Amino acid sequence: MSPKFRGKRLFVFPVVLALLGFLPYGGPSLTYVQLNGTFSGGIVVPVEISDEVVDYLSGFNATLYSFEARVLGDDMNASIILSALRLSPPHEPEDFEVIVNARPIKGATYVPYAERIPVCIRYHGHDYRAFLTVKARDEVKASGSWSRGYLDGASNSTLLEVGDLKLVVRVEEPGHYFFSIVTAWKNVEVNSGGLILGVGE
Repeated sequence: MSPKFRGKRLFVFPVVLALLGFLPYGGPSLTYVQLNGTFSGGIVVPVEISDEVVDYLSGFNATLYSFEARVLGDDMNASIILSALRLSPPHEPEDFEVIVNARPIKGATYVPYAERIPVCIRYHGHDYRAFLTVKARDEVKASGSWSRGYLDGASNSTLLEVGDLKLVVRVEEPGHYFFSIVTAWKNVEVNSGGLILGVGE
């Protein structure tokens, strides 16, 4: 092995260590933290904020809201379920930002629900991401049934309302419905989905 080749190997070695989080090469030292509270799973974050991240994510209060809309008719069984999470953080972190399912957490925040939900810790311009499981402490369900004829004439109407959330329908064309969960005070959309009925339904 020539001396020139050995020099390249010695240069690469600290870079590899830095990528693994053992050296502060081009960024902070990283560590893997395990969560087992409202959020469960694991995420890699900078060492200097790891304890605060664990305390913060473990202290959330989460409520799951589910809205089911059913369309009634002869020989017809059509429905859609949309869900949203209300996340209430224990406090406002000073050193980092938290983004859950593309929604920045600023006080109590509604986000689209997913079984494995994307969580991002933003610290000094860097994002640290993971998919975590969220366990809601409370669950609220609302459901309703409407005929196709009623829905066809109910575009932009509120079908259901629970707490700060409401289910709104928009009719693209007869039999083609777009449902949205929106906040009651600012009409901010939290989650949405479509339902298309066949010609014979």
